[in-house]
Amino acid sequence: MNNIINYKNKDVGILGLGLSGLAAAKVLLNSKANIFVFDDKKEKPSIIKKRNWINYNYWPWESIKTLVVSPGIPINTEQKHNAIKLAIDNNVQIINDIDLFVETNPKAKIIGITGTNGKSTTAALLFHILKFNKIKSVICGNFGVPACSINDPGENGVIILELSSYQLDGAKNLSLDMATIINITPDHLDYHENFDRYISCKLKIINFLRNNGIFIFDKSNKLLDKIIDTSNYKSLKFIRIHKKESTDFINDNNHLKGTHNAINASIAISIAKKLNINDNKIELAIKRFKGLSHRMEQIYVSKDLEIINDSKSTNGESTAAALKSFNSIFWIVGGKPKNDGIGEAKNFLDKVVEIFIIGNSTNYFSEEILKFNKNIPLNECVTLEKATKLALKKSKTSKLKKCVILLSPSAASFDQFKNFEDRGNKFKKIIKSQLIEGII
Repeated sequence: MNNIINYKNKDVGILGLGLSGLAAAKVLLNSKANIFVFDDKKEKPSIIKKRNWINYNYWPWESIKTLVVSPGIPINTEQKHNAIKLAIDNNVQIINDIDLFVETNPKAKIIGITGTNGKSTTAALLFHILKFNKIKSVICGNFGVPACSINDPGENGVIILELSSYQLDGAKNLSLDMATIINITPDHLDYHENFDRYISCKLKIINFLRNNGIFIFDKSNKLLDKIIDTSNYKSLKFIRIHKKESTDFINDNNHLKGTHNAINASIAISIAKKLNINDNKIELAIKRFKGLSHRMEQIYVSKDLEIINDSKSTNGESTAAALKSFNSIFWIVGGKPKNDGIGEAKNFLDKVVEIFIIGNSTNYFSEEILKFNKNIPLNECVTLEKATKLALKKSKTSKLKKCVILLSPSAASFDQFKNFEDRGNKFKKIIKSQLIEGII
């Protein structure tokens, strides 16, 4: 467990107690800090003592040194949480768990990875390449392991830090050796208030690079090429990659299907090369890459049917990438809509045979889809179980030689599920039960 000497006997507030908030609490308690913790949406967890669980309105703000804010709570928007207002009024330093990670003083090289879509796949592939080649490494941040809680792999090691726009928005003191932005498309606009602010948060990753740091991005991405002015960063090295650079490495790996994964792989490969891993070793590693759960995850395949769990696709851009990768699709879509609805997915409706809509916004998705294709068959199923069973039934009676049942919701999951993992796991459970019953 990390110990940050500077916090010994200091009063520190923690706002929000998700994964990163709990990790921050553990690190600060281990550092002998006096912590004050609260979360508006949670009950006190058992690991937090009653004396530490106090509503922020009653914290001793005059003595608090630092406020650690969970990533999902906006710090820099016009509408601010009351605890953040109190911190500002009392000149309290406001940080997030990424800044706390920096204060643990890691010695390893740090690779920052962000983007609207593809950052988890890119981070996971890079991590796989490093582990396969016996380079000490850890993967953390938005990937699921809070950065402040990791064990530093040391001077010869690598820390892969997946960064969300929320984390970049709140971070102030990060220092990176290499970084990438996979892409930027509209997302999380309810948090950032507008697309320009969202873009600004993503671009912060470049400012976090050390002198002589390396920034890698896809040269075919028109938005990135337009907004990144390399002349503003004289001390950095910029590398523009192309998706074709991954062709010889990906081979027949089904877990890296599609143009989007060719770009993800090209970025991971470019970073690996900069870490002095040769082409042959990279290729061998990629052959053994098994992909991510809930991201284009193949959960069943036969000669006439493939079932794909792409629950991690929570916006139109990522769902478009999934639709583009298959044909004869029975598409399960819906949930809590994002601002752009089905977004770019509208361009691939010709690949869809029939649609099964889930969630509390079935009318919204029906209207959205019919705007672009009035003839496509729609089923307003509401529940994932009903949608999945109906999709299986329709696929069997379709007489298509080869078809795909694709869960790619193009929406957040919070209307019916805890998160996208919960949604994807429920989907897999339903498919498993249908297999046991002999339906598939």
